[in-house]
Amino acid sequence: MSSTRSTRIDPAKTILAAIAAALLAASAASCIIPVYMDEGSHFGGPTEAFNRTLPFKSGQELRINNAYGNIIIRGWDEENLAVTAEETWNESAGAGTGRYREGAVIPRIEIETGDSGVTITARPRDEAFAGDRVVHLFVQVPHHVLLKSVTGGQGRLSLSDLYGEARLRLENGDVRIENYSGSLDVELGRGEIQTELTDLRCEDIVRIVLNDGPITVSLDPAFGGRLEATAGSGTLICDFPVEPPAESARASGKIGTGEGALIFVTARSGDVRIRKTA
Repeated sequence: MSSTRSTRIDPAKTILAAIAAALLAASAASCIIPVYMDEGSHFGGPTEAFNRTLPFKSGQELRINNAYGNIIIRGWDEENLAVTAEETWNESAGAGTGRYREGAVIPRIEIETGDSGVTITARPRDEAFAGDRVVHLFVQVPHHVLLKSVTGGQGRLSLSDLYGEARLRLENGDVRIENYSGSLDVELGRGEIQTELTDLRCEDIVRIVLNDGPITVSLDPAFGGRLEATAGSGTLICDFPVEPPAESARASGKIGTGEGALIFVTARSGDVRIRKTA
């Protein structure tokens, strides 16, 4: 097996990424890039977005925090980091009236660069409305990236077309991972986790923990490694033969040769599905 990981690139996804990239305004990066709006511009103005692009080497470290919204991270072929963010009204909050609700505003985004990599912090423009406003954060990075810390409050956390390392924490919402290879550590409070893991190596360790909700893990049909999976108050369904055989809510054993990656999956209250990719 080659030491260089690869990602399967979907042409449709590539087109979408290219369209998104075309919307990004390039600018020179500084150590800290805070963005604020003109006072009063949130009163009924058109939707606006934060856009920044800065150099980012393949295999570099990245940290992201967005406590009030969605985080989408996609791999691309450029050695640049592109960030797009916009802030909208949280319709699910079911509250809030008046002129503030009418407009979308540019959130506060800070991008810090240093020897340890890049850190992105996203917050609502006016934190007095935190929880009633949602920050949508879209980040494009080289396919090889070390996601040392990605944390969110309530929303969706999505990764696609990446390899390396990833440590993800989300309080409530959904975690979606597509075409990812490498070590992975995910914790979610309540919601759903769906992961597609490809080209896993023997040195990779995957840990997925969900307090309340279902987990689906998709693996290559030829996967061989060790599986430790538990569906606390739910059902475990595994498409792979496990030795010793899996039980109704637990599996602890090897798949295939058993010499590949080590996978831990725990749904404390929910079902677990270990399936083969098509």
